[in-house]
Amino acid sequence: MSDQAIRVLDPTVANQIAAGEVVERPAAVIKELLENSLDAGATRVTVDFSRGGKALMIVEDDGKGMAPDEALLSLERHATSKIRLAADLDRIATFGFRGEALPSIASVARFTLQTRPAAAANGVEILVNGGKVIHRRDHGMAPGTRIEVANLFHPVPARLKFLKSDETEAAHIVRLVRLYAVAHPGVGFLLREDGRELFRSPGKAPLLERVREIWGKQVAAELTLMPAFERPGMKVSGLLGHPGVSRATRQDLVTVVNGRPVDSRTMAFALTESYHTLIPKGRYPLAFIFLELDPAWVDVNVHPAKREVRFRDEARVRGFLIESVLAVLRSQLAADPERTPLAMPSFAPAFVPPVPAPGESSAPTVPGSPAPSSPETPASASPEAPAPLRLGWRLLARLREERAVFETPTGVAILDLGAAHQRVLYEAILARFTEGRPVSQPLLVPLTLELEPLPAAVLKERHSLLTAAGFEFEEYGRNFWRIAALPVWLDPADALVFLRDLLTEMARREGDFGRPALAYDALAKLAVARARRKGDALADGELLALAEALFRTAQPATCPKGRRTFVEWSDADLGRRFG
Repeated sequence: MSDQAIRVLDPTVANQIAAGEVVERPAAVIKELLENSLDAGATRVTVDFSRGGKALMIVEDDGKGMAPDEALLSLERHATSKIRLAADLDRIATFGFRGEALPSIASVARFTLQTRPAAAANGVEILVNGGKVIHRRDHGMAPGTRIEVANLFHPVPARLKFLKSDETEAAHIVRLVRLYAVAHPGVGFLLREDGRELFRSPGKAPLLERVREIWGKQVAAELTLMPAFERPGMKVSGLLGHPGVSRATRQDLVTVVNGRPVDSRTMAFALTESYHTLIPKGRYPLAFIFLELDPAWVDVNVHPAKREVRFRDEARVRGFLIESVLAVLRSQLAADPERTPLAMPSFAPAFVPPVPAPGESSAPTVPGSPAPSSPETPASASPEAPAPLRLGWRLLARLREERAVFETPTGVAILDLGAAHQRVLYEAILARFTEGRPVSQPLLVPLTLELEPLPAAVLKERHSLLTAAGFEFEEYGRNFWRIAALPVWLDPADALVFLRDLLTEMARREGDFGRPALAYDALAKLAVARARRKGDALADGELLALAEALFRTAQPATCPKGRRTFVEWSDADLGRRFG
């Protein structure tokens, strides 16, 4: 044990430690200040920021404000007007309740609080720098509260190293304010960056119109209104994505509980389960779900940043959501019987591009085998009649569409067509990247792509990488892009879905996409992740071409994720089994 004496930490140090949980990044500061404004009954909230919030953040509202003594007390740890007793934690009806946010923020920035209640003639201004009160004085202002946070983390510069680029931090702020603007239709939100207006939430507009203005037209076009469903103590409403519309992550699965945007595993599971036959496995639905229930039934005190909630009766909430969502989806499918429920993009061309492996010459070629086709030659151009293959394989039969049986010189092999197709495509795409010769296909009519702030920031940061991969982008407005060209391996019909998934993956795996070698590998794997070839869609000649192309790759035994592409039994193995 240390020989140092145990002592109580200085309040400034204690606040800076607490700030590690409360203030993860600039968006976390905006979140705490926004929630205080909503708790104060604000009907108008303005948010300004600069340099991703690192240099400056201002949140101004027309709420009830604070008296001078209350304002000073609010900067003390665990000073709050939201709860009084431990029992109050069982029925939390406000956003804030711990009394940690303001002192934590003030301890790691230059913090200015200006506030005035409607009944007072003047307001008060309190300036705090790095946790130390600099001055307190009268201040003339309209009723409400204005908080300015400048030079975030200047007392603890090591924390600045963990922040991302200005564009990425700005994207987190924009997404956060969007979430609260959607969750509170009765409050007007104005968001500005460096004095330039980013968005203004429409006042008291219908939910779908509000999402269209805040989230964009492309997202709104994929949504349908979910009427309100009620059970004793619970009510749910919102917007649901059309059957077949999906996302790679839960980024567009927005769940709001009693006006609080949250991450809820229970709600996410219920929604994903409701769509399980309507979207591909491993993907998530698009939805904006608003759940209202008795505050005693939900615990918001389970996460330091209050991002997650837990329900007292998880099964009851889950069952209610599934029942309500299924009722809407069934009515949609009944009204549009022609709709294809399961829409899975192929993300792959119609041909199988053979790619010579570095050690190809070591693999023997049977004389008379067909010459390899170029990547621009469709596989359908290969001969229809079975022909001898490399290593003497010969097609015997197809097996349940997904596999094919071959006779080999030493026994029998079964080829998994999907895994083989993925391996061939993966190495073909990766070869083009690593050799610096991506082939683009210009589009006659450019595609338009409207993005969330974070994917848009990723696209800007990784623009050169994507251009090197064969994409051609043109920024056409904030978070709005035109796509003029695509890599030849990407079907234009799948391009928008693929790019959304790719940019989301880039944001999630930022380290992998920071180095070209890892970035190209991750991009190639994502490009072929859903590629599938079925035996009933291939002629015999195409099956043979696929098998031949597989054995030209560097690692023909496995797909990019390590799954076996084929299994083989020798004559000796078969003899033992029959013996």
